[in-house]
Amino acid sequence: MKFLNNTPKGKNMKLGPEDTNHGGAEMASASAIPPSIDVPSTRIVTTSWDDGDPFDWDVARLLADRKLPGTFYIPVQGHHSDVRMDRADMLSLDAQGFEIGAHGVSHKNLARCSSRQLLIEVEGCKKRLEDEMGKEIRMFAYPGGRYNRRVIASLKRAGFTGARTTEMLARDVNFAPFSMPTSVHVYPHSRVDYIRNLLRARDLGRGRDYLTRFWGAENWVSLAKMYFDSVLNSGGLWHLYGHSWEIEELQLWDGLKEVLDYVSNRPGVLYLANGPIVDSEWTQYLSSEVCPPSANGCQQGRPSVQKPRERQVGICQAR
Repeated sequence: MKFLNNTPKGKNMKLGPEDTNHGGAEMASASAIPPSIDVPSTRIVTTSWDDGDPFDWDVARLLADRKLPGTFYIPVQGHHSDVRMDRADMLSLDAQGFEIGAHGVSHKNLARCSSRQLLIEVEGCKKRLEDEMGKEIRMFAYPGGRYNRRVIASLKRAGFTGARTTEMLARDVNFAPFSMPTSVHVYPHSRVDYIRNLLRARDLGRGRDYLTRFWGAENWVSLAKMYFDSVLNSGGLWHLYGHSWEIEELQLWDGLKEVLDYVSNRPGVLYLANGPIVDSEWTQYLSSEVCPPSANGCQQGRPSVQKPRERQVGICQAR
């Protein structure tokens, strides 16, 4: 098993035209993968978690127990103005080898923000997190998955190197760095939800793939396993994402444990945080059978866990 979480600052990929619709795919003019890399044989696992909720500690513990990577996207303010992890929490996650990403200041729909609001949400968030962490923050997750060309331009000006969307049912490692898709959301979506998500992404190939190969999945757990099996058989990227507060509210922990057990510790699989994948830094480790020295996440360990407080929250609409 190869595992990489924290890496030095990477380089930007060359971009082509970008979709101007919220949640739409940003298209690359050329493949970001070097021609010498055998993409079909590449098998990558990554996970990401939004909102910086205290229940993220429970997710981090599950990941650490299985030596799995995770990128935690944290806003300046808590989701729905609720509490979020503080500086000590984020530093502890970072020390465990997890990646910290930005998620805006107040979880606004960035595609609807004025220029001033966008500046505050993007650059303000980056500066605040970097001041707290004492290191560069390279990755961003769009609140609600909503973005457009103007939002992407703002992220680039701020110095981000990539961003994750809420587009689902993806397995391809070839994507533009500011349109990183996901495979499965930890949430009991209906088939109609998946179709709507695919329509927003305007990806006919991904839609045909879902309808012909994965339509029979009974729930998100079986869908996650089916997508992982497909990546094992044919190569690609398996990306699980979710919200810890949502997992707690809907009591999805058993299903999450089952999925994480299923995908962990597989030979020939590269386990990465989001950032190294976007930066194509993973390509240099494909021929290595051991963890690179800089991968803090290779070391066995688990984060200290604080007891989460009880609270009531609404169902997340970021799909």
